[in-house]
Amino acid sequence: MKKYQIYLTFFALLGLASCGKINTKPNVSGTANEVLVVIDDSIAKSAVGDSLFAILNQDMPCMPQSEPYFNISKTSHKGFTDLLKPARNIIIVNVGDAYSHVKLSDENDKWAHPQSIMKINGPDKQSVANAIGKYANDILDYFIKAERKRAIAYQRHYRETAAMDSVQKKFGFTMVIPKGFNRFKSEENFLWTSNSSNDIRQNIVIYTYPYNATQTFTREMILHKRDSVMMLNIPGPSEASYMGTEYNFEPPVFKNTMLENGEYAAEVRGLWTVIGDIMGGPFVSITCLDKENNRVVTAEAFIYAPNQYKRNVLRQLESTLYTIKFNNTDTNNGKQD
Repeated sequence: MKKYQIYLTFFALLGLASCGKINTKPNVSGTANEVLVVIDDSIAKSAVGDSLFAILNQDMPCMPQSEPYFNISKTSHKGFTDLLKPARNIIIVNVGDAYSHVKLSDENDKWAHPQSIMKINGPDKQSVANAIGKYANDILDYFIKAERKRAIAYQRHYRETAAMDSVQKKFGFTMVIPKGFNRFKSEENFLWTSNSSNDIRQNIVIYTYPYNATQTFTREMILHKRDSVMMLNIPGPSEASYMGTEYNFEPPVFKNTMLENGEYAAEVRGLWTVIGDIMGGPFVSITCLDKENNRVVTAEAFIYAPNQYKRNVLRQLESTLYTIKFNNTDTNNGKQD
């Protein structure tokens, strides 16, 4: 097999223009979680296209119905006109003798703001397909994080101040809460806030417990705490019913991640169910360490939306979990300059 070199040059993801700078680019076009792939037909119908589309189109884990990570639209290089260039997420694929090795690179805000572009160039179909397969998680994470940053930026401008004040007063840290969260249940070391929608019920739960260095940040401990806290604080609609975790249909998945401020966190994604009744839906939680108070903080987003697609709402809501910030004396509730 022909040897080739792969260079990854992932730069910093999206970010708002720094204070004092004026953005003159148009706003991005398209809907959330959509990727435009610029690729000619002969390459799209090869192993290159098969590998790339399989990555973007794979099902999100721990969802009650099949929903892909991203919706895909496609155009050729010739068809990539000015009308399409403001797309929010773009992958541009080039294969040909002009390239001596495979190179994956990214660029932000070339034609619009806030825009994420990834270029995949290589000398032949096989080497490009191999590179895409090898760096599948990097490709996926690049666009997942880009969408998360957009969602956080939006919610900072359309936040629920009363809910954020409740979080800061009760727990002593800040976290962005989206507009419309106006229902509350507060117990010791526990807060549950939700919107009033009868269509898609969105919920954020925050709870804390003492830090145990030997076993806190594991899938088993996080889920054990989740089940005990939810059983006590979130009752179901019928007598003796309560929220639990679904372990059989699609077991929860764990991964290490980082908060928006760069601090370590553990993410758990799964399905919730009501023990003793028939209700359920997806959830995602972030668990992190409040070092100053020697406690663990878990913030969870879960939704209830029977017979509806849930990906976009869940992804928007889970982005707020990444905004937890400790030791913040700022009184502007997370508002950026």
